[in-house]
Amino acid sequence: MNVVDVHNRIKDLADERGLSPYELAKRSGMAQSSLYNMFERKTMPKIETLERLCKGMGIDMSDFFVIWSKPRAGSYITEKDALLVEVNHDLNERNQDHLLVYAQGLKTAQTNEEK
Repeated sequence: MNVVDVHNRIKDLADERGLSPYELAKRSGMAQSSLYNMFERKTMPKIETLERLCKGMGIDMSDFFVIWSKPRAGSYITEKDALLVEVNHDLNERNQDHLLVYAQGLKTAQTNEEK
């Protein structure tokens, strides 16, 4: 994720919530000029800044990084996809590994059935 992606994500999320740059800055507890400068200078926000912006938009950092709904190569994110990401996020690392192995096994089994 590069700086343009991050800036576009911030703008998209703010637009979805009907927040102007002024209102986003106000809700995030930061100066409007700081937000403006970040976009104008094309700088990557620090984690602390991103946390404040997310809080101002009423979302968690994990929501910010969930793959958003722009289609890529004919694919899109469904509600079930988002739910799987959320479930995975709530698991400890060991169980995340188990979930991944299980999912890969299901995919292999399905591919074998289709042959």
